[in-house]
Amino acid sequence: MYSIQQISQMTGITAYTLRYYEKIGILPSPARHDGKPNGIRRYSDQDLSYIRFIHGLKQTGMKLEDIASFTEDGCLLKQDGEGIEDLPGTLQKRMAILDHHIEWLNQQMEQLERVKGIAEDKRSFYASLLQDHAEV
Repeated sequence: MYSIQQISQMTGITAYTLRYYEKIGILPSPARHDGKPNGIRRYSDQDLSYIRFIHGLKQTGMKLEDIASFTEDGCLLKQDGEGIEDLPGTLQKRMAILDHHIEWLNQQMEQLERVKGIAEDKRSFYASLLQDHAEV
């Protein structure tokens, strides 16, 4: 079992953010050390895997509302989907969320390529000016 500080160190997510994710329902409430609602949080290895999964989605730029929708049925960590009542519906919903997110990522990549091209052109222009100045 891990404390919130240990989870924070292992994932790079602040304790404040972990508490916030719990508050808005993205993360389930972890077990408590003394069983009381405001007791010390204790995280399992499964909790750690789930947090890393959520963090991975967030790192790709996925919005918290989409992450919440993606995980509202629980996180499908098992390959067979055991325990999911409407597995086809759940999988279709998640695929739609991911399709939308992938399209957004593609648009972001295209925008970055355009900006990169502008920066490369500007750098080439400056290099040319520097070379011309050195030849004088």
